[in-house]
Amino acid sequence: MLANGEEACVTLGLNNLDDGALLNAMKNIRNQMKEAVQQGESLTSEYVVQLSQQLDTYVLIAQIRKMRCVS
Repeated sequence: MLANGEEACVTLGLNNLDDGALLNAMKNIRNQMKEAVQQGESLTSEYVVQLSQQLDTYVLIAQIRKMRCVS
């Protein structure tokens, strides 16, 4: 478990990812999940869970960025 959002950004190499690229990455993962489910993968399959975890990471980064702007 990562200690904080800054550490998450550094660890995952996402500091240089602009907001547009972040959004595109999230949409790409969402589309992969949608396609996997349409092809019969269950929501609990290892592949879909892995995609979900990747999406969670990007959502966390987006939330951290939003919090920085509000502060």
